[in-house]
Amino acid sequence: MKQIQPNKIIVFFLVILFPSMGIIPAQQEHGEPSLLFRSDETIELTLTMGIRTVLRDVGDDREQHPARISYLSSNGEIVELPLKIRTRGHFRRDPMNCDFPPLRLNFASKTSGNTIFEGQDKLKLVTHCRTRGSKYEQNVLKEYLVYRLYNLFTDESYRVRLVELTYVDSLGKVDTLNRMGFFIEPSQQMAERNNCEGVLIKNVQQDQCERYKTNVMSVFQYMVGNTDWSIPAAHNIVLIREEITDPPITVPFDFDWCGLVNSSYALPNPVLGIDNVRTRLFRGFCRSENEFELAFQEFRDREEDIFKTIDSVPGLSDRERQNVVKYMEQFFKVINKPKLSRNEFLNNCRSE
Repeated sequence: MKQIQPNKIIVFFLVILFPSMGIIPAQQEHGEPSLLFRSDETIELTLTMGIRTVLRDVGDDREQHPARISYLSSNGEIVELPLKIRTRGHFRRDPMNCDFPPLRLNFASKTSGNTIFEGQDKLKLVTHCRTRGSKYEQNVLKEYLVYRLYNLFTDESYRVRLVELTYVDSLGKVDTLNRMGFFIEPSQQMAERNNCEGVLIKNVQQDQCERYKTNVMSVFQYMVGNTDWSIPAAHNIVLIREEITDPPITVPFDFDWCGLVNSSYALPNPVLGIDNVRTRLFRGFCRSENEFELAFQEFRDREEDIFKTIDSVPGLSDRERQNVVKYMEQFFKVINKPKLSRNEFLNNCRSE
């Protein structure tokens, strides 16, 4: 069974028009995440690989390289697993943009059993983009935070697991490096956990999706300052649904270009008319004031949990945490003042 990968920019979506694509069967018990994603506790890992060899292999025909990953188990024993590793992504794989691109870890089921990686096959690791400068590690933590914030609203979201990584060069030619990163739940696991299925198709319109959940998702994207998504273009969105007659549910991912993260390389699309990713712009469809109000209430109901989650992210500097808090306070000011909310949502919403 082919695993669906978020950074392939695909939508997996049940549709009768493409029966030859087949349906991805749901196999995992509804609501049960894999072992790796059942906890929010930070994992300490050591990843040993040929650092220069792996990081310089960023072409379209890049190879799988041998590596080892190890950690200290709960009973105090060192667990070490062999695996294959390669660089991944699009923008961040370009050495002009990042010198430490995201990685994909490929586990063998015969060696990962009875470990925290049991059940994992191809696992995405979000890394720090550039080694020099603490801001890049802070960006990783802020993107991790965005995933955690969306988890507050729905189980139909990607689980993430924060990791404290020690990178060791297997050839002994590169200094050992300690950085934070995080794993992203595979799309297939996310779908199966929600008892959902899908097939591949593009050009799905917002109005074809589950209306209320799409409204909330669109407001969430506004909250974190993200304009880098599109349902019809299958860009940073996957769609899932439980039954073939159900409207698809939108699941966002890949938030490094959002205003909350505020990556140095992130620039808004010029056609949007904003100069900075910190400037919020609603990209959802037009809805009635009542529908917007119902969506806003979801955020008011979770306001305390949102700020608690911001406070809970380990490693986030006081300065960055304070910036995120202020950014969120600005959002709540908008949705709590009818004049501001009408200007931001009713006046900027999309009709098509």
